[in-house]
Amino acid sequence: MVADQPLAYRYRDVAIRTANPLQLVVILYDAAIHALKEAQEHLKRKDIARRARCINRATSVISELQACLNFKEGGEIAVSLDRLYNYMKQQIFKANVEQRMEPLAEVGDLLDGLRSAWSELALQAQKLDASAPVPTVHRGMLKEGTTGQPLERSLSISG
Repeated sequence: MVADQPLAYRYRDVAIRTANPLQLVVILYDAAIHALKEAQEHLKRKDIARRARCINRATSVISELQACLNFKEGGEIAVSLDRLYNYMKQQIFKANVEQRMEPLAEVGDLLDGLRSAWSELALQAQKLDASAPVPTVHRGMLKEGTTGQPLERSLSISG
């Protein structure tokens, strides 16, 4: 399995570099969900250091999602997502301080629901025209020029 890791990392790198903004959002959700699941496992095993790393990764991903919100064009939806992301980060903090699994599971469920919605949007946009820009209704949710740059440079979504 160790021999497969470089191939998996290369595949992920290509997926990130070739993704459109909606697909990048889905990738971020996947990373946050995965980090929270790992954090829950480390919480069960009482592995504080690894739990903390996973919680920090999940919080960083949620912060990245929050930073991509376009309040000017996204309107009330962007404001609602911003509040939800703040709530998620509070719950993750609470889970870490109290060493409880329930808040992590709740945030994971919330992220999973949002991931499904964004995945559907990405699929619809891809079906419309793979070469066309992201439709305005969806683009308004993300800051103009949202690309993989912050993801590639400042945020490690790998394990």
